[in-house]
Amino acid sequence: MARILLIRPPSVFSASSYSSPVTMPLALAYLSANLLKHGHSVENIDALGEDINHIDVSYSPRVRYRGLSTPAILGRIKSRPDGIGVSVMFSQDWPHVEDMINAIHQRYPDVPIILGGEHATAASEYVLRSCPAVNFISLGEGEETIVDWADWLDGKKPVEQIAGIQFLSKDKSLQINPPRPRLRTPDDLPLPAWQLFNLEPYFQVGEGHGVERGRSMPLVATRGCPYQCTFCSSPFMWTTRYVMRQVPKVVDEIEHYIERYKADNIDFFDLTAIVKKDWTLEFCREIKRRGLKFTWQLPSGTRSEAMDADVLKEMAEAGCMNVTYAPESGSNRTLKEIKKKVVLPRMFDSIRQAKRNGIFVKCNLIIGFPRETRLDMWKTLWCAIRFAIIGVDDTGVYPYSPYPGSELYHYLRDTGAIKEMDRSYFESLMTFMDLRQSSNYCENVGSREIAFYRFVGMSAFYGLSFLLHPSRVARSLRNYKEHKSDTVFEERLFAYLRRRKLEKGSAAAQGRELPAEPAHSGR
Repeated sequence: MARILLIRPPSVFSASSYSSPVTMPLALAYLSANLLKHGHSVENIDALGEDINHIDVSYSPRVRYRGLSTPAILGRIKSRPDGIGVSVMFSQDWPHVEDMINAIHQRYPDVPIILGGEHATAASEYVLRSCPAVNFISLGEGEETIVDWADWLDGKKPVEQIAGIQFLSKDKSLQINPPRPRLRTPDDLPLPAWQLFNLEPYFQVGEGHGVERGRSMPLVATRGCPYQCTFCSSPFMWTTRYVMRQVPKVVDEIEHYIERYKADNIDFFDLTAIVKKDWTLEFCREIKRRGLKFTWQLPSGTRSEAMDADVLKEMAEAGCMNVTYAPESGSNRTLKEIKKKVVLPRMFDSIRQAKRNGIFVKCNLIIGFPRETRLDMWKTLWCAIRFAIIGVDDTGVYPYSPYPGSELYHYLRDTGAIKEMDRSYFESLMTFMDLRQSSNYCENVGSREIAFYRFVGMSAFYGLSFLLHPSRVARSLRNYKEHKSDTVFEERLFAYLRRRKLEKGSAAAQGRELPAEPAHSGR
């Protein structure tokens, strides 16, 4: 029996970021459950949840982390484990995580470290060569890989037989083991081992992936995405195989969370939650058949094709309160360029149906793709204005960020726009949620102009939205006093105000001031 220590690093974000959701460690919960199922011992350090109110400066004056400091993480390791697994989903976190891993390796130099998650998969060779403390990379889904790796630690199988990992040999050549087939169904896995974690801090802080609606639990009903958007690293991480769980088992999991954790809201963490109309209708009808009373949300950008009038009516009746659409652009030329297969008139109709059924709607838009023009961006801004007119509750206009593993990232590397992965590159990824900075990867429009367009788009949307629906102002004020949210705008605004208060409190407790943010350099 191998003793595995799993670490979820702190959350990392820009100091002036307006959005930094605080989410439960879903990856660690799934990995832990499968390790326990196969007879291994597992301990977890949830560096975010175990010090959720601590915010401090990270690897740059304009970067913050939330959670345990690296010395505190080292203090949590009471005895030498047989192996250490670290989950890194977001590339912007890497410099902070790298420093943490190096500190752990210095303390336990003979303990193998395996890294998994979206960033590890997309930048596997870079991580192995730039951070020698990392011994192995787990590519893609990790639940079965971590068990095989634990078996290797036990001496039960050679490392060459572990599918889905990469590592450097003694001569520093890259060793790529055969790929691990995608799970045929996630229902073969045990439920996430939430019993190993203290979830109360997450319930209390209420800053999750979706809108604050009480005691929210994360859930994944599908895995993967069948689409191939060029700005997304999902095809690299998951391939384009889309797998749906059985509806009764999904609802069983929800019932379990209601009974054990008193959950009254479910946030679906699926990449693309709704693709099949029949599955969605069956899910909604199963909720109503069992008489379950809870709210649920689709906070990740989902597709509009399967959400017609019939489906949205059933979703609302089954407790769905918030839906996020992801058109990304209002320009058909850009949509074709980024391989975003969305039909805008059909999406607008779906949004209208959602609003008629009382569902809160958010839409995601991106400007500044590498080959975009000013006309493309103005079409996207016009799209944001149309959203306000038809009653959309939230619209985010985000500057494009090139994530490793995506098709556009490789294009920018080939053209020299991204010369290498360094800390300035990773920091540039944070502009996505930072109103004070903008990306600089568009060939036709400069970063300052993109920042201006973003300001115009979001100002026009929210100004027009509140003008057309003045009752929303009163609702937001009321929700702030009652510590609840109905829209993403409210959720992120209230969370930002709380986060700034925590930053000042953490600095005051240490008898220092937070450093002033450097003037922005244009990226």
